[in-house]
Amino acid sequence: MTDLTALSGIVPPILTPLMPDGQVDLRSLMRLTRYLMINGVHGIWACGTTGEFACIDAEEREHVTGTIVDTLDGKLPVIANVSDCSTRLTIGHARRAVGVGADAIAVTPPYYYGNSQEELLHMYREVRDAIDAPLYIYNIPSTVKTRVEIPTIIELAREGTVAGIKDSQGDLPWARELASAVAEAGVPLRIFLGSKAMTEVALIPGLHGCIPGIANVVPRACVDAWEQSERGNLDAARTAQHLVDAAMGLLEMTAGGRHARSFGGMKASLVSLGVITHPTMSSPLHTADATEIAAVGERTRELGITIRK
Repeated sequence: MTDLTALSGIVPPILTPLMPDGQVDLRSLMRLTRYLMINGVHGIWACGTTGEFACIDAEEREHVTGTIVDTLDGKLPVIANVSDCSTRLTIGHARRAVGVGADAIAVTPPYYYGNSQEELLHMYREVRDAIDAPLYIYNIPSTVKTRVEIPTIIELAREGTVAGIKDSQGDLPWARELASAVAEAGVPLRIFLGSKAMTEVALIPGLHGCIPGIANVVPRACVDAWEQSERGNLDAARTAQHLVDAAMGLLEMTAGGRHARSFGGMKASLVSLGVITHPTMSSPLHTADATEIAAVGERTRELGITIRK
């Protein structure tokens, strides 16, 4: 198992390519994993929100994580999201993920029912006791209804229950507050944001990286924005960040709700690049049609996005 105590940088929440019948397309997943790897990303976040994890079953989640692990062949760490609606179900997913080689697991608060902070403390402790792997908090209240609060995070980090967090609130002031609280408490915690603002995040003391969905399409630009910022080369970082920001427009070019447009735009772009075969989304999320794919492909080319050889 890879040592994640110094993990930093860009860790894309990888998309899950699907066949037209909705089954997972493992061949496309392998190509996408390689595409991210050769573009210099620092790890892979498997079965996240961008990966439509809530729409695929336990066996499919296991196959997705295992395929990513096998494709990377130890070259990059894999953090697998294993969240579900109860502690028991979460532990079941976690055992499968660790069994196929995930280096760490990530867990949201249980979704559907709301939970108190005391219930969350109990859940994270129970998961960590059952699973011999580093545990990340996945903080995304927009989809699970409950936020893991800073005192809860500090307590879990202090006792060694959790090793890191992905915060997907898009709230940089809150992230700064968390980083300050971690530093003041003197606890070890790797802090990653689900953010496209690599340049800005890299300049905030105490933050260790980004887990941005757009890195599926422009991984090299995301990596460059982060790494150049860390080195103090802000002009180069801003140039890379400009492409990242421009690529975000691809996420508004297909129909459907917010998530369908976001993930569907990325899938359509990757189809146009030849990285994945189909643009299929989990029903009832809208799947881009031929006209939408053509428009996204044209914009992808206009932005100069190409496959890195």
